[in-house]
Amino acid sequence: MVKVTLDVFSGMPNPSWILSEKDTKELVNRFAGKALPSFDAVEGILGFRSFIIESESDDDIINRKLPDMFRIGGALPEKFFAPEGMALPSLAIDESDEAAHWLLTTAGKAIDEELIKHVENVVQTREKAMGEAKDENLEVEEEAAAKDTKKAAYAPCVIANTPYNPAFWNTPKVQPYNNCYNYAMNYRSNTFAQPGRISGHPNSVMQCINVRTAAGWDGCKTICSGSNKNVALVIWPGYDYHWYRKHSNGFWGHKPGGTPARNTDNCGYVINGTSRTPQNCCRGNYKIFCGYMFSPTGMKVK
Repeated sequence: MVKVTLDVFSGMPNPSWILSEKDTKELVNRFAGKALPSFDAVEGILGFRSFIIESESDDDIINRKLPDMFRIGGALPEKFFAPEGMALPSLAIDESDEAAHWLLTTAGKAIDEELIKHVENVVQTREKAMGEAKDENLEVEEEAAAKDTKKAAYAPCVIANTPYNPAFWNTPKVQPYNNCYNYAMNYRSNTFAQPGRISGHPNSVMQCINVRTAAGWDGCKTICSGSNKNVALVIWPGYDYHWYRKHSNGFWGHKPGGTPARNTDNCGYVINGTSRTPQNCCRGNYKIFCGYMFSPTGMKVK
């Protein structure tokens, strides 16, 4: 069996599905004889990154015609995988984009229409979208979050932001199993942590107030007291959340899903903490800025 995973979310687990026998043969017909992007060849942006193709058994996909795991449909990287060291032609951009559209048709009920539209839009407008950073309107929830932040500015507290250390997160045994929530709270649980899970108050509603409340049960605060790290929350309405953490270097870092930790936004700019912050940086579909919070030093997540 061949599993397809849509690598799109940052906090929530990514949706996946099993290809039919017919679609598996189509997969082989499309990609056999091509050098394919390896699993770790991915840019850690927010939103659609690529499709992950992997075999569910220890048999290679259709008699070793394809690698056991590779990526399709994202921005083509420089690093490709050629089976058995063979010199193979690289996958063309149009082939990759066509494959993305086709893989969406194999998903069935695994993903909904809105998510399909998001992927199609990214595939069609990737180059243009990466060059644009737009100001986004704040909603009522954001205004409430801003008030909380203003109160926190006058509260007695100790800010203990730590130095930027991506090497701690970007290793094969850590990177795939920890997400943006792990990174923001600076706790490596290897469980793809979810707000509210460790405290027994899990949440599945992707709205600011719900995710903030769930994180609050875990210990995250809107008012600073004691030793804390600065963190920030944004939302892809109805689908996903994403967290950032400020470092002692002055900039903000984050870790989109199972991809590497980074300090740049979707447009490739450093989130420097002055002209670019979690509130106004390039965030793709994560359009709602929920506000800044405080993560106590030593806080754990699960």
